[in-house]
Amino acid sequence: MQVLAPIRYWTERNKTVFADSAYQGQGEEVENKLGWSLSIVEREDEDSGFSVDPKRWIVERTFSWLGGWRRLTRDYERKTDSSETMVRAALLKIALNRLA
Repeated sequence: MQVLAPIRYWTERNKTVFADSAYQGQGEEVENKLGWSLSIVEREDEDSGFSVDPKRWIVERTFSWLGGWRRLTRDYERKTDSSETMVRAALLKIALNRLA
């Protein structure tokens, strides 16, 4: 909840929060405090080995894109504001490349 509360006012489009099974049981708290629904992403199969979890690939793909930026692969920034700005600049550049 402490992570989600500050971003509540950044966007009004968020209605669902996807979470790991470790957050099972916190759906009521998210619904009451933020007005969002909590959707627990479950594994599709219980076999051991690699499997792509639903919705998790979105996060992994984004981390992969950001890993291509030299400035984001190391902790060069001393302040979190600078680091956040670098992430936003990288994502903006990626989005602009897709438009062109």
